[in-house]
Amino acid sequence: MRVLIFVLMTILSVMLVLFGVQNPQPVVVRFLTFTSGPISLSLVMILAVIAGAALVGLLMGYSGVRSSLRTRRLSKQQAALEQRIAALEQENTQLRARLPKQESPADRRHTP
Repeated sequence: MRVLIFVLMTILSVMLVLFGVQNPQPVVVRFLTFTSGPISLSLVMILAVIAGAALVGLLMGYSGVRSSLRTRRLSKQQAALEQRIAALEQENTQLRARLPKQESPADRRHTP
């Protein structure tokens, strides 16, 4: 899977470089109240890709943090439940040891 992602990113990067080389003309960028002076179209594209990569990185980081927190919480719950199981098994063993020894139905058939 990593190789496929690497290949796709390499292809995308090459396409971006080719686009930038073929489109060096200056453009004016307007966003809300911001207006830039003439900037190379390739520079605008590179900045847009960097901004997109940063946004994806932030979203993936947030998702990773949530996942690790959930994993940690579930591990603590699992440890608590395993301790509870061990305590109940120990209690069960102690209670069985206190019970008087009962004859099984097979033992009753053989006694006169």
